[in-house]
Amino acid sequence: MVDVIETDVLVIGGGAAGANAALKAAGKGARVTLVVKGLLGKSGCSIFASHLPYHDISTPQKSRDRLRYSVRYYNHYLTDQDYCVRMGAYMRTEFFPELESLGVYWRRDDEGQVKAVTSRTPALVAHKQGASGIIIMERRRRQVLGAGISVFEECAATSLLQSGQRVVGATVFDYRRGRLFGISAKSTVIATGHSDYLAARATGTREQSADGIAMALRAGADLANLEIQWWHISDVLEPKSWMRYHFYPNPLVGTEETSRIYNSEGEMFFEQKSHNPTSSAPYVEQIRRLALQVAAGKARWDGGYYSGYDHIPSDIINTYQHQAKIWKKLGLDVGKDRLECGITLHMRQGGILVDTERMETSLPGLFAAGGIASHYLGGVGPVSYDGKIAGEAAAEMARAGGRHDLPREAIAAEERRVFGFLRAEGGGVRPVEAKLKIREIMWELGYVKNETKLLAALDGLLAVRAEMVPRFQLQSTSRSWNTGWMDALDVCAMLDACEATLRSALARKESRGPFYREDYPFVDNEEWLCKNIVRCERGEWTSRTERYELTHLTPERNREPFFEADY
Repeated sequence: MVDVIETDVLVIGGGAAGANAALKAAGKGARVTLVVKGLLGKSGCSIFASHLPYHDISTPQKSRDRLRYSVRYYNHYLTDQDYCVRMGAYMRTEFFPELESLGVYWRRDDEGQVKAVTSRTPALVAHKQGASGIIIMERRRRQVLGAGISVFEECAATSLLQSGQRVVGATVFDYRRGRLFGISAKSTVIATGHSDYLAARATGTREQSADGIAMALRAGADLANLEIQWWHISDVLEPKSWMRYHFYPNPLVGTEETSRIYNSEGEMFFEQKSHNPTSSAPYVEQIRRLALQVAAGKARWDGGYYSGYDHIPSDIINTYQHQAKIWKKLGLDVGKDRLECGITLHMRQGGILVDTERMETSLPGLFAAGGIASHYLGGVGPVSYDGKIAGEAAAEMARAGGRHDLPREAIAAEERRVFGFLRAEGGGVRPVEAKLKIREIMWELGYVKNETKLLAALDGLLAVRAEMVPRFQLQSTSRSWNTGWMDALDVCAMLDACEATLRSALARKESRGPFYREDYPFVDNEEWLCKNIVRCERGEWTSRTERYELTHLTPERNREPFFEADY
């Protein structure tokens, strides 16, 4: 018999969105339980945050620049524009002051005004570039623990529990002890982030296997825009274990300069301040320009191009840029040498479809906060705003509604599924082999897509599901810290999320932002400026679209060649 814990609000995910959702729900008087697959505030996406956008509206031009950044360059018009305005106001008036009250300090000028990084789209950093997230999440961890919120770390939610369509809690796998338990909740917030380790090279960490997407999909939730997946291009190529070391294209602290990227012939083909000055996260423009270099034979997706700071005085880089340590470890000079780069799968703009007023999903009782949702790409500030909205709305729902009975049959079925992988018979397949195969399939699909490649990748995933998963064999049947057991569960989530992503990509008949289909090489704002929604119910996939309301900004052209667009 699986043990069951009762709570008012269940929050799944311990990054910026989940931590703030838990805090805000507790602040409204709700009893909160927080489940974290890794460690609260010490794993996942949020610790990698560097620049935090500052929504300066002191002049009409600054206000418009910031909105254009959020709507055009960061979300490719696939966002609720009124949400962007509300989120900007939250960051400006609540987010930064609250963090400063916790000891996260921002640079200020002689008059005491916040001093942002110089740019048309200004940003703040808490410390050396790339370290803001670590500092912020350490404070959030202290807040959550100090608030007396019940926290289960190194525990993975494996399924959402439903009474009818309503979400009434979740099953949780404690992989330190090898036990499954249930949580009964009056409302649930899912906040598992926007980055997962789904390709051979990815910025996601070991525990990020798209669990949130998979659980929502299996529960019958609407998902949107999953195909809109960003890539980094300026990440260290070798050694592979350093692939998350990123040479920021953003304006550097201490200078108005940015990194530069060069092809195999030494020709510079990207510099943010020159080629994409109104976006402080120009990754979409970077990979579009790299694609042209690859087509010209002057770069490869897995190398043959370089990045560096050799055009900037080395004393500035050594003082303000922590990545200078990379050069030192490799015996190189950051003021003279460039490093070879490769592309790396990064953030997901799509996710679970939500109502941005309350972050409610299509499933009653379930809220989605942060990058797991489909309405905004993410970032520590925006996802903290989502956490606030979702946490407060979940607490309100918990106050208003009674507790629903947990579906004991569903819990028993999940127990059979989870423990069904705990076997070590001979002649089977190690789960990590399937994990690596999934990443290989998604890597081979890559940036340049077409229907043939998408269908081949889908066939590859279906083969893994049919031929490898039933033959899983663990090296050990230990219930304590059995990483092979966790790999088996991760594979199932990865297969669900990747299949949904490919089916969503097949449905979108255009190219946009980081999504490039060479068989549809146009940005089509007439037909595809919309939510591309997929759902799977009892094994049947359906899709539909919903238009976005353009309340503030409208693209200049209804249709344009993909490589001529700047968003």
